[in-house]
Amino acid sequence: MSLDSETVKIPTKNEKYNNILVVDDDRTVRMALVDAFTRENYEVEEANNGMQALNICKRHMPDLVLMDAVMPELDGFDACQMIRELPHGSDIPVLMITALDDEQSIVRAFSSGATDYVSKPINFSVIKQRVARLIKASKAEKDVKKLAYHDPLTSLPNRTYLKQQLAVTVNRAATENQRFAILFLDLDRFKMINDTLGHDAGDLLLKAVAERIRHCVRENDFVARLGGDEFTVVLENIASLDGASNVAEKICRSVARPFGFMQQKMFVTTSIGISIFPDDGEDVSALIKHADSAMFRAKEKRNDFCFYERGMEAEIAKRMKLEQELRKAIESDQLVLHYQPKIDFKTGELVGAEALVRWEHPLKGLVPPDVFISLAEESGLINPLTDWVLENVAVQIKRWLDLGHSLVLAVNLSVKDLVQEDLHIKLEDLIKRNGLPKNVLELEITESTLMDHQELMIKELNKNKKMGITVAVDDFGSGYSSLNYLKKLPVDVLKIDRSFISDIESDPSDSAIVAGIIALAKNLGMSTVAEGVETEPQRYILEQLGCDSFQGYLVSKPVPPELFAEQFLTPEKVI
Repeated sequence: MSLDSETVKIPTKNEKYNNILVVDDDRTVRMALVDAFTRENYEVEEANNGMQALNICKRHMPDLVLMDAVMPELDGFDACQMIRELPHGSDIPVLMITALDDEQSIVRAFSSGATDYVSKPINFSVIKQRVARLIKASKAEKDVKKLAYHDPLTSLPNRTYLKQQLAVTVNRAATENQRFAILFLDLDRFKMINDTLGHDAGDLLLKAVAERIRHCVRENDFVARLGGDEFTVVLENIASLDGASNVAEKICRSVARPFGFMQQKMFVTTSIGISIFPDDGEDVSALIKHADSAMFRAKEKRNDFCFYERGMEAEIAKRMKLEQELRKAIESDQLVLHYQPKIDFKTGELVGAEALVRWEHPLKGLVPPDVFISLAEESGLINPLTDWVLENVAVQIKRWLDLGHSLVLAVNLSVKDLVQEDLHIKLEDLIKRNGLPKNVLELEITESTLMDHQELMIKELNKNKKMGITVAVDDFGSGYSSLNYLKKLPVDVLKIDRSFISDIESDPSDSAIVAGIIALAKNLGMSTVAEGVETEPQRYILEQLGCDSFQGYLVSKPVPPELFAEQFLTPEKVI
């Protein structure tokens, strides 16, 4: 069970865990120390003066430095102080060896940053015990710091560490007159993966995403996980905005590549907001806030990045207010359903209708569906919104059936509706409570949703099919469908996307594509519906091509139930 191929290093029994740097200009003493600690299964490096020790520490920091105080070129006191100033140099224990036992030398050792000291002549038993205790204490302290400053899942720095690092970065950039960028990342559709595949799969995905992000940045760039599916990247010393753009684009491309999990492919994308120091703020909180604001703008497109622009906060506040109002609208019946008729080509009779939700805001008037549906998707309100639609559609169709009318009502479902484990239970309860017969409810699902979640769709839609609910693929032809999976999916209807209908009179390619879709549907035992039919020539061509039914402004725009009944249900009306 893994996401991406990873090599996990398992230490062997005889592996040397601790690395010691022994620094002494006396070769005899140095070799004696090296030999003593090598026998104790330590990895030992050696240097004959403070300058050599400093250069070794710059390349890689040992677990402990054992250093003589008095040496030529650079003595132990100054070398210790300089090591402390290196990255991660403040955390390692430095054990000073000195023949100077006066109080002034001891004070100088500690003020230089020494952790402890031992006096010459060296007692090897004592020094081995001292080293072992210091390394053990140092590792314990590092573990505590790691828990406090690192994310336990990905091992990346956490929010606390990020804020500390940013404070240092701001000061350095201001002093050196440099610019740096903060990239605020949020994964798209991550909750859906958690809900469908479980939190274990979600955790593996987060670890794999963290690894991909690390491979997209420079070694000295700072990457942190803030919690959930949020990550932050700090890019220091950027010459222009292009540097930040290139990294953001690289991360988007990398994360969008499929992840393999249990012989399945998982797809996730990321939205990235970017703020620049000092252009977008000169303190940590402002820079983080502005990167977060830019990320919300990027979320509108998904798998994209966006730089902060002045005024974004007002736009976000407006959107949050609209979200609160939508929540209230669902609870207080500000929503209404409109119905667009579907007409049979051969008979001209009504065969069904698509139910479309509308929001009649008490102050703003009619809020466009493309505004509040996307808002519901992003805010998690789509499930209660769909529940409201299903309840009201069930009541409406029962009323029309009781009056002797025969038709199918279609409801649009989002991917978040379909991944609910209890969707089929809700639908079964809805049908029983309203006493609905089979084949009067239809679920419309976009082509992209079906193709992105093929295995899940087969499983979930089969449950609904057993209840006599038909399934239509909405916007068919607008994406890329795997015909192999299409034949496996429990689909009854292909709704031909309106983009092929609008130019069907003048574009032979559109006509050929529509003819191909109709032939495919017939071969798979499915019916076809043409969307967006607006003219008589379009209707005529589609009828000649063998399309089964159509909907569009040629017959009617979506209308309230009362007007729909008046125009299409009394008496039987032939179009």
